[in-house]
Amino acid sequence: MIKTEELSTLESCLNRAGDGEMLFVLRAKDPCAPHAIREWVKARVEQGLNALDDPKIKEALRCASTMDEQRGGGELK
Repeated sequence: MIKTEELSTLESCLNRAGDGEMLFVLRAKDPCAPHAIREWVKARVEQGLNALDDPKIKEALRCASTMDEQRGGGELK
């Protein structure tokens, strides 16, 4: 997710969360974030909650790849 898009989209995951619901945010600056996302994907698929071709899973994997690219390309400060 891109922060500005997430905040401005009413249907976003962040905006759908309940007022008292706990959230956990991973930032691209965290070198462990892409691995954590891929482990989350693995768990979702193993538990039968999603298939690899589900849009939510594809988005998560794109996010992990983008984080890897940003860190590797020195785009993050």
